[in-house]
Amino acid sequence: MTTKNPDERTLIIKKIAKYKFSLEEKGPQLVKELYKYYHKEEDDSFISVIHDIPGVEGPKKVDYIRYDNPYEAYINAQIQVVDALIPILEQHIAFLEDEEDIDLVLESLEHSMYRVKKQTYTDVEDWEKLLDHLPEDRLKEIINNPKGHGDLLIKELIWIRNYEDKWIQK
Repeated sequence: MTTKNPDERTLIIKKIAKYKFSLEEKGPQLVKELYKYYHKEEDDSFISVIHDIPGVEGPKKVDYIRYDNPYEAYINAQIQVVDALIPILEQHIAFLEDEEDIDLVLESLEHSMYRVKKQTYTDVEDWEKLLDHLPEDRLKEIINNPKGHGDLLIKELIWIRNYEDKWIQK
């Protein structure tokens, strides 16, 4: 519906832009955190050198995420999600600025986010099985107040599952 209030369109654009900006700030922090985890030292020179090399943005491409370590798995996955979502957010902001239908743009954005997360969180059968065995009150607690990287990983899987339950026919 393109006849929605222009203030609503502006507000949505601002919210998506704010989310994009937060991801742009979060990306380098995640890379730095992962580097420190792997190297257990306070050496920031690696991060600054990585950003000085044209075309290289850091250790962001991982062929396989090891999900036996929730900390490592969550940080690696978030780096991939951040990298993939920034251009998607830019694209959807442009759609809104070009007066595209707000509802269709938001639906497209949600679906694009789902595809990114679904692709990122592959090979998580053990974690998905855990979702089936956690009591409903624990799942609600994880959604509302995740504690630790394992809970954050489960929260992402809950989001994926909720999207599939809502939109994808099984």
